[in-house]
Amino acid sequence: MVGHLEPLLAWLRTGTAAGGRLDFPTGTALPDGRLDLCKQALGPDGAAQVAEAMRPGVVRHLLLGTDGLGDGAAEAVGQAVEREVETLYLGCNGITSGGACRIADNLRMSPQASKVTGIWLKRNPIGDGDAAAAIVEAAQSLRTLDLVQTSLDATGLSRVVAAMLTATAAGRRIDRLYVGGNPLGPAGATHLAALLAADAVSELYVSAAQLGDEGAHIIADALKAGSLRRISLASNGIGPQAAAGLVIAAVRAGVEVCDLGRVKAAGVLGAQDNRLNEAAATAIADELAQQPHRLQHLVLSNTGLHSQAAHRLLDGAQRAVTPTRFILGKGVATSIRRRLDALSAAIPERPAVPADVAAVRSVHRQPPPA
Repeated sequence: MVGHLEPLLAWLRTGTAAGGRLDFPTGTALPDGRLDLCKQALGPDGAAQVAEAMRPGVVRHLLLGTDGLGDGAAEAVGQAVEREVETLYLGCNGITSGGACRIADNLRMSPQASKVTGIWLKRNPIGDGDAAAAIVEAAQSLRTLDLVQTSLDATGLSRVVAAMLTATAAGRRIDRLYVGGNPLGPAGATHLAALLAADAVSELYVSAAQLGDEGAHIIADALKAGSLRRISLASNGIGPQAAAGLVIAAVRAGVEVCDLGRVKAAGVLGAQDNRLNEAAATAIADELAQQPHRLQHLVLSNTGLHSQAAHRLLDGAQRAVTPTRFILGKGVATSIRRRLDALSAAIPERPAVPADVAAVRSVHRQPPPA
Protein backbone atom coordinates (compact mmCIF):
# COMPACT_ATOMS: atom_id res chain seq x y z
CA MET A 1 0.00 0.00 0.00
CA VAL A 2 2.84 2.42 0.80
CA GLY A 3 4.21 2.27 -2.75
CA HIS A 4 0.77 2.75 -4.26
CA LEU A 5 0.06 5.69 -1.95
CA GLU A 6 3.32 7.55 -2.52
CA PRO A 7 2.33 9.43 -5.73
CA LEU A 8 -0.83 10.71 -4.02
CA LEU A 9 1.06 11.62 -0.85
CA ALA A 10 3.70 13.47 -2.85
CA TRP A 11 1.02 15.55 -4.59
CA LEU A 12 -0.77 16.27 -1.32
CA ARG A 13 2.45 17.53 0.26
CA THR A 14 2.81 20.16 -2.47
CA GLY A 15 -0.34 21.89 -1.25
CA THR A 16 -1.39 22.50 -4.86
CA ALA A 17 -5.09 22.24 -5.71
CA ALA A 18 -6.18 19.96 -8.55
CA GLY A 19 -6.77 22.00 -11.70
CA GLY A 20 -8.43 18.98 -13.32
CA ARG A 21 -9.07 15.33 -12.56
CA LEU A 22 -5.93 13.63 -11.20
CA ASP A 23 -5.88 9.82 -11.12
CA PHE A 24 -3.31 8.17 -8.87
CA PRO A 25 -2.53 4.46 -8.36
CA THR A 26 -4.62 4.92 -5.23
CA GLY A 27 -7.43 7.47 -5.32
CA THR A 28 -8.62 10.34 -7.48
CA ALA A 29 -8.49 14.09 -6.88
CA LEU A 30 -11.09 16.31 -8.53
CA PRO A 31 -11.05 20.04 -9.23
CA ASP A 32 -13.99 20.80 -6.91
CA GLY A 33 -11.92 19.76 -3.91
CA ARG A 34 -12.97 16.12 -3.67
CA LEU A 35 -10.35 13.51 -2.82
CA ASP A 36 -12.03 10.23 -3.65
CA LEU A 37 -10.45 7.29 -1.84
CA CYS A 38 -13.53 5.08 -1.65
CA LYS A 39 -12.92 1.34 -2.02
CA GLN A 40 -9.13 1.79 -2.01
CA ALA A 41 -8.48 -0.58 0.92
CA LEU A 42 -6.55 2.10 2.80
CA GLY A 43 -7.02 0.77 6.30
CA PRO A 44 -6.56 3.11 9.27
CA ASP A 45 -2.81 3.54 8.70
CA GLY A 46 -3.22 4.49 5.04
CA ALA A 47 -6.00 6.95 5.86
CA ALA A 48 -3.83 8.52 8.55
CA GLN A 49 -0.94 8.91 6.08
CA VAL A 50 -3.25 10.65 3.63
CA ALA A 51 -4.64 13.01 6.26
CA GLU A 52 -1.16 13.84 7.54
CA ALA A 53 0.09 14.64 4.01
CA MET A 54 -2.79 16.99 3.24
CA ARG A 55 -2.24 20.73 3.40
CA PRO A 56 -4.94 23.11 4.71
CA GLY A 57 -7.61 24.15 2.23
CA VAL A 58 -6.58 21.85 -0.66
CA VAL A 59 -8.93 18.90 0.01
CA ARG A 60 -12.41 20.15 0.83
CA HIS A 61 -14.28 16.85 0.59
CA LEU A 62 -12.57 13.67 1.83
CA LEU A 63 -14.23 10.43 0.70
CA LEU A 64 -13.10 7.35 2.64
CA GLY A 65 -15.98 4.94 2.02
CA THR A 66 -15.48 1.16 2.32
CA ASP A 67 -11.81 1.47 3.24
CA GLY A 68 -11.63 -0.90 6.21
CA LEU A 69 -10.98 1.91 8.69
CA GLY A 70 -12.89 0.57 11.67
CA ASP A 71 -12.73 2.73 14.77
CA GLY A 72 -9.29 3.84 13.60
CA ALA A 73 -11.18 6.26 11.36
CA ALA A 74 -11.26 8.65 14.32
CA GLU A 75 -7.53 9.38 14.12
CA ALA A 76 -7.63 10.09 10.37
CA VAL A 77 -10.70 12.28 10.86
CA GLY A 78 -8.92 14.24 13.58
CA GLN A 79 -6.02 15.01 11.25
CA ALA A 80 -8.30 15.76 8.30
CA VAL A 81 -10.30 18.26 10.33
CA GLU A 82 -7.07 20.11 11.14
CA ARG A 83 -6.55 20.39 7.35
CA GLU A 84 -9.84 22.31 7.01
CA VAL A 85 -11.85 19.50 5.39
CA GLU A 86 -15.54 20.37 5.00
CA THR A 87 -17.03 16.97 4.09
CA LEU A 88 -16.21 13.59 5.61
CA TYR A 89 -17.63 10.52 3.88
CA LEU A 90 -17.00 7.46 6.06
CA GLY A 91 -19.66 4.99 4.90
CA CYS A 92 -19.21 1.20 5.25
CA ASN A 93 -16.15 1.19 7.49
CA GLY A 94 -17.20 -0.87 10.50
CA ILE A 95 -17.19 2.18 12.78
CA THR A 96 -18.84 1.42 16.13
CA SER A 97 -20.28 3.72 18.76
CA GLY A 98 -16.85 4.00 20.37
CA GLY A 99 -15.22 5.14 17.14
CA ALA A 100 -18.00 7.64 16.45
CA CYS A 101 -17.60 9.05 19.98
CA ARG A 102 -13.89 9.54 19.32
CA ILE A 103 -14.76 11.33 16.08
CA ALA A 104 -16.99 13.64 18.11
CA ASP A 105 -14.17 14.21 20.63
CA ASN A 106 -11.76 15.15 17.82
CA LEU A 107 -14.30 17.57 16.40
CA ARG A 108 -14.89 19.10 19.80
CA MET A 109 -11.17 19.68 20.41
CA SER A 110 -10.31 21.12 17.00
CA PRO A 111 -10.57 24.85 16.27
CA GLN A 112 -10.95 23.87 12.59
CA ALA A 113 -14.10 21.82 13.24
CA SER A 114 -16.11 24.91 12.34
CA LYS A 115 -15.26 24.10 8.71
CA VAL A 116 -17.03 20.71 8.78
CA THR A 117 -20.44 20.88 7.14
CA GLY A 118 -21.15 17.26 6.17
CA ILE A 119 -20.58 13.93 7.96
CA TRP A 120 -21.68 10.72 6.23
CA LEU A 121 -21.72 7.57 8.38
CA LYS A 122 -24.04 5.26 6.47
CA ARG A 123 -23.79 1.51 6.98
CA ASN A 124 -21.59 1.65 10.06
CA PRO A 125 -22.77 -0.31 13.13
CA ILE A 126 -22.89 2.74 15.38
CA GLY A 127 -26.02 1.62 17.22
CA ASP A 128 -27.34 3.91 19.96
CA GLY A 129 -27.78 7.58 19.23
CA ASP A 130 -25.40 8.93 21.88
CA ALA A 131 -22.41 9.06 19.52
CA ALA A 132 -24.40 10.69 16.72
CA ALA A 133 -25.83 13.21 19.17
CA ALA A 134 -22.28 13.99 20.33
CA ILE A 135 -21.27 14.65 16.72
CA VAL A 136 -24.19 17.07 16.33
CA GLU A 137 -23.07 18.89 19.46
CA ALA A 138 -19.40 18.99 18.40
CA ALA A 139 -19.69 19.93 14.71
CA GLN A 140 -20.74 23.54 15.08
CA SER A 141 -21.33 24.18 11.35
CA LEU A 142 -22.88 20.83 10.41
CA ARG A 143 -25.45 20.99 7.60
CA THR A 144 -25.70 17.32 6.57
CA LEU A 145 -25.78 14.25 8.82
CA ASP A 146 -26.10 10.76 7.34
CA LEU A 147 -27.09 7.92 9.67
CA VAL A 148 -28.53 5.50 7.10
CA GLN A 149 -28.43 1.85 8.23
CA THR A 150 -26.48 2.56 11.40
CA SER A 151 -28.65 0.31 13.64
CA LEU A 152 -30.36 3.38 15.05
CA ASP A 153 -33.65 2.64 16.84
CA ALA A 154 -36.38 4.99 18.04
CA THR A 155 -34.70 5.57 21.41
CA GLY A 156 -31.40 6.41 19.74
CA LEU A 157 -33.17 8.70 17.30
CA SER A 158 -34.71 10.60 20.22
CA ARG A 159 -31.19 11.52 21.37
CA VAL A 160 -30.17 12.69 17.89
CA VAL A 161 -33.34 14.77 17.57
CA ALA A 162 -32.83 16.29 21.01
CA ALA A 163 -29.30 17.35 20.00
CA MET A 164 -30.60 18.82 16.74
CA LEU A 165 -33.32 20.78 18.53
CA THR A 166 -30.74 22.15 20.95
CA ALA A 167 -28.51 23.13 18.03
CA THR A 168 -31.44 24.82 16.27
CA ALA A 169 -32.28 26.82 19.39
CA ALA A 170 -28.65 27.96 19.45
CA GLY A 171 -28.82 29.09 15.83
CA ARG A 172 -27.00 26.01 14.44
CA ARG A 173 -29.56 24.47 12.15
CA ILE A 174 -28.84 21.14 10.41
CA ASP A 175 -30.42 21.26 6.97
CA ARG A 176 -30.30 17.63 5.90
CA LEU A 177 -30.87 14.43 7.90
CA TYR A 178 -30.71 10.86 6.58
CA VAL A 179 -32.01 8.14 8.92
CA GLY A 180 -33.40 5.58 6.47
CA GLY A 181 -32.79 1.85 6.71
CA ASN A 182 -33.14 1.87 10.50
CA PRO A 183 -35.93 0.13 12.49
CA LEU A 184 -37.57 3.34 13.67
CA GLY A 185 -41.26 2.42 13.43
CA PRO A 186 -44.09 4.69 14.60
CA ALA A 187 -42.16 5.52 17.79
CA GLY A 188 -39.37 6.94 15.65
CA ALA A 189 -41.93 8.92 13.67
CA THR A 190 -42.96 10.65 16.90
CA HIS A 191 -39.41 11.96 17.36
CA LEU A 192 -39.18 13.05 13.73
CA ALA A 193 -42.49 14.83 14.16
CA ALA A 194 -40.91 16.92 16.93
CA LEU A 195 -38.14 17.88 14.51
CA LEU A 196 -40.69 18.88 11.86
CA ALA A 197 -42.89 20.75 14.30
CA ALA A 198 -39.88 22.84 15.32
CA ASP A 199 -39.08 23.53 11.64
CA ALA A 200 -35.57 22.24 12.40
CA VAL A 201 -34.74 20.55 9.08
CA SER A 202 -34.99 21.38 5.37
CA GLU A 203 -34.56 17.87 3.98
CA LEU A 204 -35.61 14.65 5.71
CA TYR A 205 -34.88 11.18 4.33
CA VAL A 206 -36.60 8.35 6.22
CA SER A 207 -36.92 5.54 3.68
CA ALA A 208 -37.28 1.88 4.70
CA ALA A 209 -37.80 2.71 8.36
CA GLN A 210 -40.91 0.58 9.07
CA LEU A 211 -43.15 3.59 9.61
CA GLY A 212 -46.38 2.03 8.31
CA ASP A 213 -49.69 3.88 8.34
CA GLU A 214 -49.36 4.93 11.96
CA GLY A 215 -45.98 6.54 11.41
CA ALA A 216 -47.19 8.18 8.20
CA HIS A 217 -50.11 9.80 10.02
CA ILE A 218 -47.77 11.08 12.75
CA ILE A 219 -45.45 12.64 10.16
CA ALA A 220 -48.36 14.12 8.18
CA ASP A 221 -49.84 15.72 11.27
CA ALA A 222 -46.48 17.37 12.05
CA LEU A 223 -45.93 18.86 8.59
CA LYS A 224 -46.52 22.60 8.48
CA ALA A 225 -45.54 25.55 6.34
CA GLY A 226 -41.89 26.28 6.98
CA SER A 227 -38.48 25.49 5.53
CA LEU A 228 -38.93 21.77 4.76
CA ARG A 229 -38.33 21.33 1.03
CA ARG A 230 -37.62 17.62 0.51
CA ILE A 231 -38.97 14.55 2.22
CA SER A 232 -38.50 10.87 1.41
CA LEU A 233 -40.66 8.22 3.01
CA ALA A 234 -40.03 5.54 0.37
CA SER A 235 -40.48 1.83 1.13
CA ASN A 236 -42.28 2.22 4.46
CA GLY A 237 -45.30 -0.04 3.95
CA ILE A 238 -47.70 2.90 3.94
CA GLY A 239 -51.23 2.23 2.66
CA PRO A 240 -53.26 4.31 0.18
CA GLN A 241 -55.18 6.55 2.56
CA ALA A 242 -52.15 7.37 4.71
CA ALA A 243 -49.97 7.90 1.63
CA ALA A 244 -52.48 10.35 0.17
CA GLY A 245 -52.63 12.16 3.49
CA LEU A 246 -48.85 12.49 3.49
CA VAL A 247 -48.75 14.01 0.02
CA ILE A 248 -51.57 16.42 0.82
CA ALA A 249 -49.82 17.51 4.02
CA ALA A 250 -46.55 17.93 2.12
CA VAL A 251 -48.24 20.11 -0.49
CA ARG A 252 -49.76 22.34 2.16
CA ALA A 253 -46.40 22.58 3.94
CA GLY A 254 -44.67 23.88 0.82
CA VAL A 255 -42.56 20.78 0.12
CA GLU A 256 -40.89 20.74 -3.30
CA VAL A 257 -39.87 17.06 -3.55
CA CYS A 258 -41.85 14.19 -2.04
CA ASP A 259 -40.72 10.58 -2.54
CA LEU A 260 -43.02 7.67 -1.74
CA GLY A 261 -41.37 5.27 -4.17
CA ARG A 262 -38.93 2.41 -3.53
CA VAL A 263 -35.29 2.58 -2.44
CA LYS A 264 -32.72 0.28 -4.04
CA ALA A 265 -31.98 -1.46 -0.75
CA ALA A 266 -35.64 -2.32 -0.09
CA GLY A 267 -35.17 -5.99 -0.96
CA VAL A 268 -32.10 -6.41 1.22
CA LEU A 269 -33.80 -4.62 4.10
CA GLY A 270 -37.10 -6.45 3.68
CA ALA A 271 -38.84 -3.09 3.39
CA GLN A 272 -42.42 -3.06 2.10
CA ASP A 273 -43.57 -0.84 -0.75
CA ASN A 274 -45.94 2.02 -0.13
CA ARG A 275 -49.28 1.58 -1.87
CA LEU A 276 -51.63 3.88 -3.75
CA ASN A 277 -54.98 3.24 -5.41
CA GLU A 278 -57.46 5.22 -7.50
CA ALA A 279 -59.07 6.92 -4.50
CA ALA A 280 -55.67 8.03 -3.19
CA ALA A 281 -54.63 9.28 -6.62
CA THR A 282 -57.88 11.27 -6.90
CA ALA A 283 -57.33 12.88 -3.50
CA ILE A 284 -53.75 13.85 -4.45
CA ALA A 285 -54.86 15.19 -7.84
CA ASP A 286 -57.62 17.28 -6.30
CA GLU A 287 -55.20 18.81 -3.79
CA LEU A 288 -52.66 19.70 -6.48
CA ALA A 289 -55.38 21.28 -8.64
CA GLN A 290 -56.87 23.31 -5.82
CA GLN A 291 -54.39 26.20 -5.70
CA PRO A 292 -50.78 27.16 -6.55
CA HIS A 293 -48.18 25.10 -4.67
CA ARG A 294 -44.46 24.30 -4.60
CA LEU A 295 -44.48 20.54 -5.20
CA GLN A 296 -42.36 20.03 -8.29
CA HIS A 297 -41.45 16.33 -8.04
CA LEU A 298 -43.67 13.57 -6.71
CA VAL A 299 -42.19 10.06 -6.80
CA LEU A 300 -44.87 7.35 -6.89
CA SER A 301 -43.01 4.52 -8.62
CA ASN A 302 -43.53 0.98 -7.31
CA THR A 303 -46.64 1.96 -5.35
CA GLY A 304 -49.04 -0.24 -7.32
CA LEU A 305 -50.42 2.63 -9.39
CA HIS A 306 -51.92 1.48 -12.70
CA SER A 307 -53.28 3.41 -15.64
CA GLN A 308 -56.77 4.04 -14.28
CA ALA A 309 -55.39 5.60 -11.08
CA ALA A 310 -52.73 7.50 -13.02
CA HIS A 311 -55.49 8.92 -15.18
CA ARG A 312 -56.89 10.60 -12.09
CA LEU A 313 -53.49 12.30 -11.66
CA LEU A 314 -53.70 13.43 -15.29
CA ASP A 315 -57.20 14.83 -14.76
CA GLY A 316 -55.91 16.89 -11.85
CA ALA A 317 -52.74 17.97 -13.66
CA GLN A 318 -54.84 19.37 -16.50
CA ARG A 319 -56.69 21.57 -14.00
CA ALA A 320 -53.66 22.56 -11.91
CA VAL A 321 -52.24 26.08 -12.01
CA THR A 322 -48.81 24.81 -10.88
CA PRO A 323 -47.24 21.84 -12.71
CA THR A 324 -45.86 18.78 -10.94
CA ARG A 325 -43.57 16.18 -12.47
CA PHE A 326 -44.77 12.69 -11.55
CA ILE A 327 -42.25 9.83 -11.44
CA LEU A 328 -44.34 6.72 -12.04
CA GLY A 329 -43.42 3.05 -12.24
CA LYS A 330 -44.42 0.21 -14.51
CA GLY A 331 -48.07 -0.47 -15.19
CA VAL A 332 -48.98 3.02 -16.39
CA ALA A 333 -49.81 3.48 -20.06
CA THR A 334 -47.20 5.30 -22.11
CA SER A 335 -49.83 7.75 -23.39
CA ILE A 336 -50.64 8.88 -19.84
CA ARG A 337 -46.97 9.27 -19.00
CA ARG A 338 -46.37 11.37 -22.08
CA ARG A 339 -49.29 13.67 -21.35
CA LEU A 340 -48.18 14.14 -17.75
CA ASP A 341 -44.62 14.82 -18.89
CA ALA A 342 -45.84 17.39 -21.40
CA LEU A 343 -47.74 19.25 -18.69
CA SER A 344 -44.57 19.41 -16.56
CA ALA A 345 -42.08 20.00 -19.38
CA ALA A 346 -40.75 23.15 -17.68
CA ILE A 347 -39.63 21.11 -14.65
CA PRO A 348 -36.35 19.11 -14.83
CA GLU A 349 -36.76 15.34 -14.97
CA ARG A 350 -34.96 14.95 -11.64
CA PRO A 351 -34.54 17.37 -8.73
CA ALA A 352 -31.31 19.34 -8.62
CA VAL A 353 -28.56 17.73 -6.54
CA PRO A 354 -27.64 19.95 -3.56
CA ALA A 355 -23.99 20.95 -3.36
CA ASP A 356 -23.48 19.10 -0.08
CA VAL A 357 -24.71 15.88 -1.70
CA ALA A 358 -22.69 16.40 -4.88
CA ALA A 359 -19.63 16.66 -2.62
CA VAL A 360 -19.78 12.92 -1.89
CA ARG A 361 -20.22 11.72 -5.45
CA SER A 362 -17.57 9.12 -6.08
CA VAL A 363 -15.87 7.77 -9.18
CA HIS A 364 -15.12 4.57 -7.27
CA ARG A 365 -18.59 3.68 -5.94
CA GLN A 366 -22.24 4.21 -6.74
CA PRO A 367 -23.81 7.62 -5.97
CA PRO A 368 -25.37 7.93 -2.50
CA PRO A 369 -29.10 7.15 -2.26
CA ALA A 370 -31.45 10.09 -1.90
